[in-house]
Amino acid sequence: MDQELALRARVLLAGSEPPTPWQAYRAHRLLAGENPVVHLPRLALAAIELTVHQPVLLRPDLQRALLAEALAVAAAIAPDDPYRPEALRQIRKAYVERAGQLGFPLPEEWS
Repeated sequence: MDQELALRARVLLAGSEPPTPWQAYRAHRLLAGENPVVHLPRLALAAIELTVHQPVLLRPDLQRALLAEALAVAAAIAPDDPYRPEALRQIRKAYVERAGQLGFPLPEEWS
C-alpha cells in the first residue's frame, strides 16, 4: 500500500471537517487492507451511504454493486472480532432500510 495515500486517508477521516461520502468510502476502502477490524465495518456502511448520493442515485447498477459490496465486506469481518455482532447489526439495519427504499430484494438467508 502506498504509505502517502494511507496517511492522507487517515488525515481525511480524522480531520475537523467530515469527509464527503465518496471520500469516506475511498478512504475506508484503502485502509481496510491495513486495519480490517476498524475499517471493514465502516467501509460497508460507507458503501450503503453512498447509494443515496449523486451520481450513484441515478444509477441502479451502481447502487446494486455498492450494496453487494457492503454484504461482501460484512462477511469478511473476522468471526473473532469482538465488535462483529454490533457491526453486523448496524450494517444489516442500514442495508435493509436502503434496499427497501430502492425496492431491491433482501438476501435469501435474511428472509
